[in-house]
Amino acid sequence: MKKKKRFNPGGLKFRNEMLALALLAPTIVLFVLFKYYPIISGVFISFFKINIVKLPGDFCGFDNYIRAFRDARFYTALFNNLKHFVYIMAMNFWCPILLAILVDETRKSKGIFRLLYFIPSVAPAIVMTLLWKYFWQPDYGLANFLLGKLGVGPKLWLNDKALVYFCMYFPNLVIVGGMQLVYYLAALQDIPQELYEAALVDGAGIWQRVRYVTLPGIKNIIFTFFLLQIINSFNICDNVMVLTGGGPGGSTESMILYAFKQATESMDYSYAITMASIVFFITMFGTMLANKITKKLEE
Repeated sequence: MKKKKRFNPGGLKFRNEMLALALLAPTIVLFVLFKYYPIISGVFISFFKINIVKLPGDFCGFDNYIRAFRDARFYTALFNNLKHFVYIMAMNFWCPILLAILVDETRKSKGIFRLLYFIPSVAPAIVMTLLWKYFWQPDYGLANFLLGKLGVGPKLWLNDKALVYFCMYFPNLVIVGGMQLVYYLAALQDIPQELYEAALVDGAGIWQRVRYVTLPGIKNIIFTFFLLQIINSFNICDNVMVLTGGGPGGSTESMILYAFKQATESMDYSYAITMASIVFFITMFGTMLANKITKKLEE
């Protein structure tokens, strides 16, 4: 008589772990090849004076880093990155949150509003940026045309240091939503309705429900997007390049754009890679610090 095999939960767990690792292996390999290897290579090459004929070139130690921290233009670019972060947080970060809350409060046609606010995010970002660049053109742009209809004189917009940051982030203030709206709406669906019902029984108004129920219920995804905004603000390059090219007078030039110009215009690859490495370390430590602070706030 054959004995029945005993169920072995430990063996099943081991097999599941091996299966998970096997499925993750291709992704891990791709991450190592196209993410971690370029980062490590960039940091390694930053200690050399690159020679294209004989890579990586001559070892120069921390000379490239010393040069960066003595470069006034580098500090200007760093300050500009901080300004980008401030404007992103002030004009673009809270809009999807507020809009998601308003859409979630809508009892009818919620799906239509979700679709209408999501559609603009499907358009290529560069195309939308180019359209807004023509919108702000001082000579033939729609912005000055509308001001003229109101009897207001023309503005320089992107060529004005006082207005350029507003012009860069105004489009996201108008066309709010996108993928962030979808994520926030999904997070709002996970908040137990019993909490809202209890708040209504206690006589809480809409703002009290938002403050004490809604925002605490989606705080994790808010913190996640906050960390992503830190990363995006220090890696910003493409829309600055298209809209202003770093102008006027270098007032919007980011560190990554400055590094790109050093590589493509000055052919100074060593310095460009060094600045990119500095941006990586600043972003990494800034993200770690912000993550640590948000965890303390959650406690």
